Amino acid sequence: MPLYEYAAVGKGCPKCRKGFETVQKLSEPKLKKCPACGKPVERILSAVGVHTKFAMSKSKLNDLGMTKYQKTSDGSYERTAGHKGPKLIRKPED
Repeated sequence: MPLYEYAAVGKGCPKCRKGFETVQKLSEPKLKKCPACGKPVERILSAVGVHTKFAMSKSKLNDLGMTKYQKTSDGSYERTAGHKGPKLIRKPED
């Protein structure tokens, strides 16, 4: 079963303001309300992990129009190939 991410639309409880994940069957409808507080929520599109058997060079990634990020020691992600997207994605503050 897929894992879906949801977040509050406007104000909500601490759970839905920060966003939450839930496992749902493909046949189940999207959640419309937070299970904790009942406020409206929306499903968030998130990146999927793609794992390949072979590594691609930076030039090949650039030719394909793809972007590659690498995790740094402080938990942030730095762009190592490609031109699109932010140069640095900082770890969210807790």
